[in-house]
Amino acid sequence: MAAMLGAWACGDDAGGTAATDATGTTQGSGGPQPSGDDTGASTSPTTSVDTGSESGTPDDTGTTDDTGPVLPDAVGVHLVPQGGVSGPERVAFAIPLPPGMLDDETLVRVEHEGVELPVAARALARHAAGGIRSLELQVEVDLAGETDLSVELGIAGAAGSLPRVPTEDTLVQADGTLGPRVWALLPAAWLSASGFAGPLLPVDDTPAALSAWDGVCDYAAFGIDAFLPAIDDPTVWLYDRGTTFWRAHARTGDLGTLATAYRESAIYRAGLSGSGAGTTIGLPDQVDDLKYHYAQNLALHYLATGDDRFREAAEDVAERAHALWASPGYDPPGFWTERHAGFGLLAYVWAAAVSDDEADTFRAWADEAVAAYVQMQATFPAGYDDPDARCFAHHADDHGEDYGYFGCSPWMSAILADGLEQYAIDRGGAEADAARQALVLLGRIVARDGLDGDGRPMYWMGVGNEFDEPDAYDEHWGESAYVVALAWHHDGRGDDSLRDAAQGLVEGLAAYGSAPHMRSFNWQCRSAVATPWYLQ
Repeated sequence: MAAMLGAWACGDDAGGTAATDATGTTQGSGGPQPSGDDTGASTSPTTSVDTGSESGTPDDTGTTDDTGPVLPDAVGVHLVPQGGVSGPERVAFAIPLPPGMLDDETLVRVEHEGVELPVAARALARHAAGGIRSLELQVEVDLAGETDLSVELGIAGAAGSLPRVPTEDTLVQADGTLGPRVWALLPAAWLSASGFAGPLLPVDDTPAALSAWDGVCDYAAFGIDAFLPAIDDPTVWLYDRGTTFWRAHARTGDLGTLATAYRESAIYRAGLSGSGAGTTIGLPDQVDDLKYHYAQNLALHYLATGDDRFREAAEDVAERAHALWASPGYDPPGFWTERHAGFGLLAYVWAAAVSDDEADTFRAWADEAVAAYVQMQATFPAGYDDPDARCFAHHADDHGEDYGYFGCSPWMSAILADGLEQYAIDRGGAEADAARQALVLLGRIVARDGLDGDGRPMYWMGVGNEFDEPDAYDEHWGESAYVVALAWHHDGRGDDSLRDAAQGLVEGLAAYGSAPHMRSFNWQCRSAVATPWYLQ
């Protein structure tokens, strides 16, 4: 990894705009240094959006009619050439789409400065509920600086088609670690509403009362300029930084977050070797540690770029994750944490979302894992008989903690909740209903038993006993807020006690939250940033 770092770091200078945001502001470098371990001190095409329902039928996308805008049938794409790039260029990018918006990949029209362009168009993946999940586009543009494209969906172009070239032919360096020769920026409002990276609100559209993450998620300070100098420290990779920044980009639409998401996901892929269950990640001491195995960022990269290598990598990492987490259930005594359970499930769900030939396998693994987690939730600890408020309780010894009693981690539960939510969105049917009910039970117990007298979240919450472990830090407010917000939303958005608990946690994050190092930033800004979508 150290040998590769030199090339990436040097390329950061050569890349020109790679470390700037959309307004040309350079990202901060250096940043706080990480410290400590990882314990967390269809039919015919249409341009309307099928938002699904709460029925649990297969076309249920997990959204409701009042929690997201309907996308228009056209979107502007801002192009930013990297330093030294000008003249005729092949530009490659992808347009994420919500379920039901477009079914025919040929119904797209691209214009530059009022002139229609020939286009290579390809559906990258499809929603289980129907419709293209992301549409890859390639065009030839004569560049003399930053410029804009107009993309119309649902209408056939008249300029003809363009033969597709491999994505690597459009990159600064073939492995993608220095980004594309031309950055393509979509508006945050489009990226968020598409559901590309899960349910999210753009930063600019987030109500002030729900904007607490703006004070914690400093994307410039913790971007790639801060990551590269620390790349040999395994802890800075934790919690899937690629996903953190693809979600950041969906929330902001700026170049700084896109550059970090793109390049760091490429760095993660470049470190992989082998294939399938024998895949090895690029962190020598963590090759057998599930919590460093991330398929989600690779799947998101594929959906954002059309680079087939990332789809294949997502499949490989998911197969390796399954080899490391082959028995997802809890059978004490035996190691189990919400983090491992969550990242295993996320690997299967996101690999299934993009796979061209193994989706059924990954869905079956996800089904197995969710069934095991639901059974676990209903079972432990022995003697705890509340059917309405339950977490994924396990003994602290099996979590690697010495507390000596059954309980759960409210903040790590956010990772598993993230996986359960995306599973429900993609899966539909009775399986989705079971996952959402598990989220309701989880949020209820966290809201009732996972806060101290001042409303602060517990670090470890006892279940079926009178014990808890108070949180000495202000780095987990958001995760508990996310878990409770999911419960409020999926319980019908009518339980005032859940809504109040979630809002109180958001306010606590705004008042006290901090991200003192990169690892803390990574976990706080990957899952919980979806909270405002559920509480809007």
